[in-house]
Amino acid sequence: MRSSIKLAFAVGIFAIAGSCLLAAKKTSQLQATAKRFVSDGNATVVWVSAVVRVDVSVAGRSYPSQEQKLETLGTVVDKDGLVVVSNSMIDPSASIRKQIRSPGANVNVEFQEVRILLDDGSEIPCRLSLKDPDLDIACVQPLDRKGKELTTAAIRPVNLRSKVNPEILDEVLILGKLGRTLYRQPTVKVARISSIIEKPRKYYVLSQAIPGAPVFDARGRLLGIAVYKIAGGMPTSMITLPSEDVLDIALQAQQRAKNKK
Repeated sequence: MRSSIKLAFAVGIFAIAGSCLLAAKKTSQLQATAKRFVSDGNATVVWVSAVVRVDVSVAGRSYPSQEQKLETLGTVVDKDGLVVVSNSMIDPSASIRKQIRSPGANVNVEFQEVRILLDDGSEIPCRLSLKDPDLDIACVQPLDRKGKELTTAAIRPVNLRSKVNPEILDEVLILGKLGRTLYRQPTVKVARISSIIEKPRKYYVLSQAIPGAPVFDARGRLLGIAVYKIAGGMPTSMITLPSEDVLDIALQAQQRAKNKK
């Protein structure tokens, strides 16, 4: 009897030790991946600024135009500097409609200036090349894809063709950058996948996220980009749009850029 108890105890200790070693290995891999990203300054992430003119009319009455300057994080998705951002973060239409609370309100947003803000303080003039409000995605394209600012910029596109099959409670890395007053230093956050929504469209729900930021697994493979779930034309909860969906939109933006040549 005592031998059986000792054996069971030993097996239990061995199982716990094995679990601890596995957890330590995962943590070590996660940390190594995070350090690798930070070593090049999170070159896949940039700040994007937009100056917009907003015109509002309600029941035939027009209000004075307003100008807003917005900044948001974006993810570089190709070598020509195409950047994907959360549409809600640079287009204030939905938030203005929510404030007005009038079904007959007409909100028109005109993008007057869009720029990629680099870590060294330089800026790359851009245009808004594509928007998908339903998926909360907008694509920003440099005006001069062979310009000096872009060719010398320390940016690195993500691999939108990464194949990852994450599971619930998997740890992931969220890359970001601090604002101008903190010198746009790279940041890394660790989150867990709290839910995977399969239908009507696949999304990942994380314990925390940053709109426009890329999300990677422990090995550094791209899961997707964090955006808002749009419901009734309004941004609601934060979700992560899988990389294959982002790829479809990026390809459309690239095709539009080619057609404009």
